[in-house]
Amino acid sequence: MPSVALVVLDTLRKDAFDAHFDWLPGLRFENAYSPSHRTPPVHAALFCGQYPSELGVYTNSDSLDCGTPTIAENLSEHGVHTAGFSANPYITRHFGFERGFDEFHTPWQLESLEATVFDWQSFAGESSHDGLSMYLEGIAELTRSDKPFGRSLAYGAKLFLAQKGLFNFGDDGAREATELLESRSPDDEFLFVNLMEAHEPYNPPRSYRTSSLSGFPTTVEVAMHQYDFDPEEVRSAYDDSVRYLSDQYRELFSRLVEKYDYVITCADHGELFDKDGLWGHFFGLYPELTHVPLVVSGDGVSDERVGDVVSLLDVHRTVLDLFDVEAESRGRNLLENPGDTYLTECHGIAQKRLDNLGHDEDALARAKQYDRTLTGMASPVDYYGYETVDGYESSGESVHDDPRSTQDELLSELNVREGDEVDVSGSVQNRLEDLGYM
Repeated sequence: MPSVALVVLDTLRKDAFDAHFDWLPGLRFENAYSPSHRTPPVHAALFCGQYPSELGVYTNSDSLDCGTPTIAENLSEHGVHTAGFSANPYITRHFGFERGFDEFHTPWQLESLEATVFDWQSFAGESSHDGLSMYLEGIAELTRSDKPFGRSLAYGAKLFLAQKGLFNFGDDGAREATELLESRSPDDEFLFVNLMEAHEPYNPPRSYRTSSLSGFPTTVEVAMHQYDFDPEEVRSAYDDSVRYLSDQYRELFSRLVEKYDYVITCADHGELFDKDGLWGHFFGLYPELTHVPLVVSGDGVSDERVGDVVSLLDVHRTVLDLFDVEAESRGRNLLENPGDTYLTECHGIAQKRLDNLGHDEDALARAKQYDRTLTGMASPVDYYGYETVDGYESSGESVHDDPRSTQDELLSELNVREGDEVDVSGSVQNRLEDLGYM
């Protein structure tokens, strides 16, 4: 059996990928689409080969708690060793995304989420002090806890220095994933990696910053409160983060191709910069969100550009086929017969994001227009059509005479599953807030 690595470069727009990842070899799919606009539903589709609504993973239900087997479960049952590394707190055991993995790792920033060190974030939220006083008070509390003192102290020191701008909090995702590879002999292994360097708050190391913007607030608040940000300045901060991600991934990729027969690189979704008043990726099916990079590199894979319309659902089928494992999937093999018609889904704004708006009646009124489900469709030749709050947009040429009717027909075939939101600890919520999720 082969060894395969799947790397998700979280929040990487297709145009930013084209600008900064020209070094990445392999089969480049120029018309690849994500099934949704947010991290949990997209990863659920990647892991299970079904649309997010079929899995019950969408707005207000971010937990992968469906009965559909994950790709790690499918592979493990056939003797494939499975390993995961995720820098995104949503894609961890707290939301069920570790299912089937023989081992699952997170970077140092998420250590407190795993209850392996003292929970500095929750302590800081309850403390009446800040800065050095809070840190010293935390050390005293740490001595009375059952957490490992040395690791907890080092973790707290990193948080303290990050707050002072002396340590880059988001600096270690790709680096730790690279370190994880050093001790691996990945024969017959499936490796999954999620990297967050391009994600808001767009805060790369200082040597990469060309923008004066230092961090970016929660995007739903920016949109609904109509804060005055310069889209070009924010986009510049984002591009700085992408350049940093590219350099970090270049090193990781060089190690991956040495150890794995195939490396599949993709993004889960893109990002908006004041598109129709929207920022980030909390709502919408605009191509800036759903048109994503997708590259397959490896043994016998040529360096060429492919124009077929494909989906991230195809990654699921491709990986299974590489390991010769049979399982249900809506995807097609990217290396054999790519190209089909696929749906995209958006299911409104999560309640937790609306709660951020407080009692601002104007902001809440603006948010009501986004409390709806939108759908879209990508199809050969190069068609993409999608609903917006103002109507329907489309571009390209479709093989279907009536694309809207085809889209409605595909939607009628979905077996939509009700999903439930999972309760998470205060430390998990704090980390999600740091990333603009809450």
